[in-house]
Amino acid sequence: MRLPSFQYLEPENINEALSMMDAYKETVKIVAGGTEVINHMKKRLLSPSFVINVAKLQELRGISVFDHEIILGAGTTLKEIANSPLIKEHYKAIAEAAFQVASPTIAAMGTFGGNILQNTRCLNYDQSGVVLNGLDVCHKRGGSTCLAVKGSKRCFSVYQGDMAPALIAFDGQCILRKSGSTRTIPIIDLFTGNGIQPFSIGSDEMLTGIIIPKQENGSGSAYKKLRIRGSIDFPLAAAAAVIKIGADGRIAVGRIVIGAAGPAPKIVEEASLALQGRLPEEVDLERVAGMAYSLTEGVDNLAMPGTYRRKMAVVLTKRAIQEALEDIKKGM
Repeated sequence: MRLPSFQYLEPENINEALSMMDAYKETVKIVAGGTEVINHMKKRLLSPSFVINVAKLQELRGISVFDHEIILGAGTTLKEIANSPLIKEHYKAIAEAAFQVASPTIAAMGTFGGNILQNTRCLNYDQSGVVLNGLDVCHKRGGSTCLAVKGSKRCFSVYQGDMAPALIAFDGQCILRKSGSTRTIPIIDLFTGNGIQPFSIGSDEMLTGIIIPKQENGSGSAYKKLRIRGSIDFPLAAAAAVIKIGADGRIAVGRIVIGAAGPAPKIVEEASLALQGRLPEEVDLERVAGMAYSLTEGVDNLAMPGTYRRKMAVVLTKRAIQEALEDIKKGM
């Protein structure tokens, strides 16, 4: 499949890139690894007039360590995140998510920020133009119908990014920049919950980094993922857990986030509350993990049936909690 015509832009620094975005707004797309944008352009799901390549901007790369936080550059490759000794030791769920994103080739190209900002997916949308010409126009393509849930007034496309659930579990924040200003928001607030426009980011804004609070002793994490092919597929269900043990030996923080459960990652607030204040051995894992079931949208619009994916969300949540608790023991 050939790419549509576009004007290629390669800024020398972030400020120049932001000026370009301010000038072209809705007509421009950013690429770094390009693993999603280029594919969508080939399918004619995207036809930007301008493409800005930020892959060479070193300002967007790397892991910076400060007294109370670390900052992960949005242009850092998934391979760099997965192989970082710091991330593997203190932020295991993030390293596990990055390692499981895709094949080594794609992980070496794909960027951290690109994985966070990937579009929602649906079997009725992520197709070539030839296939889409034979389908009714769905909500995500600007139509008035949902092909996955007949008669629905909303889009049921699914967010399948790996990194976001793990980052949300760590209470991470996004750094969003545009010409003349910067804002920082919790990662969960980056998501609208609307499959048609899944992100609350301006057309002139760039995700430049993620802030993660430093982890203290007594914390552990894990990320679990369901997919058909173990080397390359998007998650069909996923769960991330971050657990911290207080000085009294009880769970002080228990954050559970599920992915591939709807148009945005979802914090299982009920499970988090059920974990807090309990000794690890007192936790009823079956009950706590079961709280993920009702939050998972069991729609048949991915490669596995929705009912199965809902059940597996519970299984993965249980495994993530178990492994996060094991991670704490290893660090003691």
